[in-house]
Amino acid sequence: MLLKRPWSAWTRWRKRRPFAGGLLMIAAGIEMVLVARLPVELALQLGVGAVSTFLFSGMLVVLGFITWFTPGQHTITGSLAGFIGLGALILSNLGGLVIGTLLALAGGGMAFAWRPVARPPRKRRGRRRRTGAPAVTSDDDPTEPLPASARRADD
Repeated sequence: MLLKRPWSAWTRWRKRRPFAGGLLMIAAGIEMVLVARLPVELALQLGVGAVSTFLFSGMLVVLGFITWFTPGQHTITGSLAGFIGLGALILSNLGGLVIGTLLALAGGGMAFAWRPVARPPRKRRGRRRRTGAPAVTSDDDPTEPLPASARRADD
């Protein structure tokens, strides 16, 4: 009973955002760093190839979290993750032995393609309010045809 409420809140939070896309982006960033397994000092000595691994991995993790916490930016984060994944393929140990690139492309595609689901309408409680709008009479009927004198000549 105690876990039911937090679990339903977690499920509601997860379903209102591109969760799977962000998770794959974060997994891609972590995978690229784990494949490299370089100390930072050695990476700085090796140059662009090693430093780009840390940069691309960090950017993918940050994009994953941005996708989770600001779902309105899903198109931007999804497309950037795809571009970073392709860049990592060239500059970062084949993008984490191609696995990181594939994870980044899949996560970016899922985030880019995500669409928010409309919430179900809330149930109203209590009595309904009256709008107070006047009823339409036959004199005010907007669907009546115009008299012949009011029509344009080209009709």
